[in-house]
Amino acid sequence: MELSEDKVKRVQEVLGSYWAINRITAKHAEQNALSLGLSLQQMAIINILYTRPDSTIDDLKKKLFTSTEVITANVNGLVHGRLVEKLNTAFVENADAWRLQLTDKGREMSERSTQNAFAYKAMMKALEELDDEEIDKLIEINHKIEKLLKTD
Repeated sequence: MELSEDKVKRVQEVLGSYWAINRITAKHAEQNALSLGLSLQQMAIINILYTRPDSTIDDLKKKLFTSTEVITANVNGLVHGRLVEKLNTAFVENADAWRLQLTDKGREMSERSTQNAFAYKAMMKALEELDDEEIDKLIEINHKIEKLLKTD
């Protein structure tokens, strides 16, 4: 594959647009987490546990692409805040295998994070400026790019 200057510029433009959107939505997600007194990773953990109860530290590590130490530190903070319970620590020495579940307070916090969802609200507002056909085409193109990137 030959990389002409024009092709390189187009790739930079496409990647730049994705990165800009990612930065903006991450900023909104962080605002949401902070409004709930959580870090972004803690909010991600409670939202994962909401949809996948009894996930393990290892499950979270894979889903969030981070280390056992980072996940464990965040989970310990959530346990301290009475949002998460560790279920099988007495039987399992390996932290990666600890099963986790939300407390009632944790489930309530996850529901509040979904209701607050600043990133979703911002995206909804942006998508209001597009018609249904444009949104469908955007989704179709993004799925196609995702599929093509996975095959390389």
